[in-house]
Amino acid sequence: MTLAGFAAAAYMFADSRGETPAPVPAAAPVAAPAVFHSDGLSDSYDGYRVEPLSLPTVRGPATVSVRITGPGGPATDFQTVHTKPMHMYVLRDDLSGYQHLHPEVADGVWTAPVTITDGGAYRVYLEFTPHGRPAGADPTVLGVPFVIAGDTRMIPVPAPQAQARSGPYTVRRLDGTADLTSGTPAALQFQVLRDGRPAALEPYLGAYAHLSNFEVRTQGLEHLHPIPSNATGAAPADAVLAFHAAFAERGDKRLFLQFQADGKVHQVAFTVFTT
Repeated sequence: MTLAGFAAAAYMFADSRGETPAPVPAAAPVAAPAVFHSDGLSDSYDGYRVEPLSLPTVRGPATVSVRITGPGGPATDFQTVHTKPMHMYVLRDDLSGYQHLHPEVADGVWTAPVTITDGGAYRVYLEFTPHGRPAGADPTVLGVPFVIAGDTRMIPVPAPQAQARSGPYTVRRLDGTADLTSGTPAALQFQVLRDGRPAALEPYLGAYAHLSNFEVRTQGLEHLHPIPSNATGAAPADAVLAFHAAFAERGDKRLFLQFQADGKVHQVAFTVFTT
């Protein structure tokens, strides 16, 4: 898999715990089951390729237009996942400027409007699940980079914090700033409060929240899956949102959580460290 980078806009990160220890020699490889997930750091994966037709070149409103080709030619029909056939994400290489968009397809081209507010090196991530994959299978995620020239104010990745705010809502990470263990499945839990009481959450894209995880060192994407809070599909009365998390590598992760309340989509971000 090719890692995208730009010499004109290189930006190096160190994780929040300092130097990475020397690697331990690996054991003999063991055959792994087939998976379909990609991290968006390549423009091709699993027989699919993204061809950029229009990407932002200056600050302000712009359009992202891409063509996806698959094993059978142009790909315009995918499984509907979280109410959409494709999810698009935009992120700058300092892990700021996150946007979650939903392109539409016409004449074989997937298009979405986007607004870029500052310069720097960015990446567009395209997440989709081809037909024929089993229920719950990981999506394919492709990516293409673009650069906005000019003066740029880079934003350091924040240290881990136990809570974040969006408007009148406070989101608490229930385990505070605890480190997680890489390679070990865990449940990340967040509680949404308004005036100190559990918020009334509303469905957003077929769930009560969505969580996108980006590796700070590489900007690789993984969309974390929500855990149902009850058997009825009702909103959690305690406004606690839980997600399956199994991080493969040590280091900082930047997580973007979106939820809907009072008819408006809110977004908060957390930094999580895995040992």
